[in-house]
Amino acid sequence: MPVIHRLAPAALALLFVSIPGLAQTGTKEPPEGRATLEAARAAYRASGPFRESVEMTVELPDGRRKQRKQVYGTGGDGGAFFLLESNGRTEMRIVAREGRMVATQAHVAGLYAEAPYQGDFAAALDRIGGAQAGLGAPPAIVAAQGGDVEAVLSALRMGILEPLKIIAVRPARDASALVEIDFQAANGRATVGLDAASHLLRQIRIFLGEGAQQVRASGSFHFTAGEPGDALAWPELAGRTAVRTFGELEAGTYPLGQPAPDVTLASLDGGTVRTGSLRGSVVVLDFWATWCVPCWKGLEHTSELAAWAKESGLPVRVYALDTLETTKDPAEQRRLVTELLRSRKLALPVLLDAGTAAFSAFHNPGLPSVVIIGPDGRLAHYHSGLLPDMAATLRSEIEELLRVPKKE
Repeated sequence: MPVIHRLAPAALALLFVSIPGLAQTGTKEPPEGRATLEAARAAYRASGPFRESVEMTVELPDGRRKQRKQVYGTGGDGGAFFLLESNGRTEMRIVAREGRMVATQAHVAGLYAEAPYQGDFAAALDRIGGAQAGLGAPPAIVAAQGGDVEAVLSALRMGILEPLKIIAVRPARDASALVEIDFQAANGRATVGLDAASHLLRQIRIFLGEGAQQVRASGSFHFTAGEPGDALAWPELAGRTAVRTFGELEAGTYPLGQPAPDVTLASLDGGTVRTGSLRGSVVVLDFWATWCVPCWKGLEHTSELAAWAKESGLPVRVYALDTLETTKDPAEQRRLVTELLRSRKLALPVLLDAGTAAFSAFHNPGLPSVVIIGPDGRLAHYHSGLLPDMAATLRSEIEELLRVPKKE
């Protein structure tokens, strides 16, 4: 669930920090863990058409709280829907039925994304680029459409947690209490509360990071049996053009072809870099923040790309541009970035946007995102979220801009 400064649809999932240091424990999985999840899976599978919502409160490290809501469900004809809401406004709408999955976003007026749909919402979401956008199918839909326990366990990651391990199950104290399951991931932990009688989801608590940079989220689930009605109606598509993925949907709003902004930024090594002075080179800017969990995977790709660029001898400059930090103190920003890169064992050039000036100048690209400036100084490529083959894709685009002959 998004979003500060329009995070890339991941952003339209949850907004979380990932601080190194959390690791899988050696605790054995309790034997009743899978049985408890199986009861929940069977309950949703037998529920028939339904509508469920989860309202989340996300608490950021600086104390700010954000309210986010997901609404989703299934129909008797095999259709399913998924809405992301913020401040009473629908930010994203996905409807899947009659062989089609269609996705629209409120801030993208002229486009919609579409993929084939054969009754498996999770599979269609994957085809339309859900992983790149940081979106996962809700556990209730996965279970209702026949997913097994492993699929439900994966869906409980909420598009943001690393693979989960069940570490504890606490039985309900009485008929009105909840059965609680504790999960551990490499980047955090979660607790899910299930109704002792119906076995349906009722509560979730998520913790990512540690200490002062920890982000917390908590939410309540509300289930209503019966046909979801208008929620399965197609969104208004008149005047919109179809694209294949969420990434293309986001890129459709970015002003490609325009001159790139000329900004001057401090570098982590103590120097300064002026983007306008780099004309003649391809410039890659990876926009990220220390609190943005999808950004971590992106930094790994950017580090790989920076190493390739250095070895290639080509006129390519690669930078990780840290922005939108919760601190306004440049020295504190520098400390946070240095600490994080050291703990992640990452080595790459970093620019520091102390505030949001550069982020705003580059048209609020979202986090994580990558902007490529061509040798002519114009905005050439834009990628929102995380591509599964990010480094390879960026290399190909760079070589095309430099007209490097392709290897046979």
